[in-house]
Amino acid sequence: MTRLLPLLLGFLGLLGALPAAAENAPLRIMTSIFPLAEFAKEIAADRGEVGLLLPPGAGVHTWQPRASDMVRLASADLFIRVGAGLEPWIDGLLKSVSSGKLSVLVVADPLPLEEHAHAEDGKMETDPHVWLDFGLDMRIADMIAARLAEIDPPGAAVFRAGADRLKAKLQNLDASYIQGLARCAGKGLIIAGHAAFGYLTNRYGLRPLSLSGLSPDAEPRPSRLMEAVAWGRQNGVRAVFMEANTSPKMAETLARELRAEILVLHDGSNLNKREWESGRSFFDLMEENLVNLRKGLACE
Repeated sequence: MTRLLPLLLGFLGLLGALPAAAENAPLRIMTSIFPLAEFAKEIAADRGEVGLLLPPGAGVHTWQPRASDMVRLASADLFIRVGAGLEPWIDGLLKSVSSGKLSVLVVADPLPLEEHAHAEDGKMETDPHVWLDFGLDMRIADMIAARLAEIDPPGAAVFRAGADRLKAKLQNLDASYIQGLARCAGKGLIIAGHAAFGYLTNRYGLRPLSLSGLSPDAEPRPSRLMEAVAWGRQNGVRAVFMEANTSPKMAETLARELRAEILVLHDGSNLNKREWESGRSFFDLMEENLVNLRKGLACE
């Protein structure tokens, strides 16, 4: 019994230390798209571990979760998603997750959402691509910081400081766009893909024409291609913009008809494997978008 007493006391001491260790463990945060993961990392700092559900190259509109993704989500403290119809797989996934601690933040819910007429039938659709408006991103930063503070009150000051750092970066990016797109030969641009860039183009007074609506799977009608060619000629379009990580077929067809060059725009929702390995950031992608927009619109 004498020999067992030190062991027993040590075991009880270990049990007593477990709650403190759990309290000091970083929050586990999962996100549905790449920009939200990058925002959460900046805001949570060393008080959070952030993961992205989407594997490299997966499209947020069409991806289907696996059993391992349910396990990852069930172990999280916070799941940050966009909402507004962006992630059609989300309801089924959340129903399959058994977790009493998981908090879900839907960032689009309190934001002013834009609507666009469907390219095929003219019906209005809600645009979920809110992260491409850097002003709305500043509001999203505040939402994330506030929700993290609810889950982890002692970290509130850390989260507030992280949100302020992120908002400063977003303000600088926004200022670069305002200045960079202020004096351009034209404001009209053709996007040979779906209508993912409405928030970005509206914020800076650009006039986009997309071949299809908000669904990336929609195939444009031949008449839509003819409309785009006529619109491009009327507006003196110098470049056709294709979406990153998509087929260039439609862009090439339009570029031939308009005798225009092809430039790339990245919606930033996810990275392909090469982009992941190179350590690209959301801000890198948006700065490259600005370079291509300035070139395609012949900005001073």
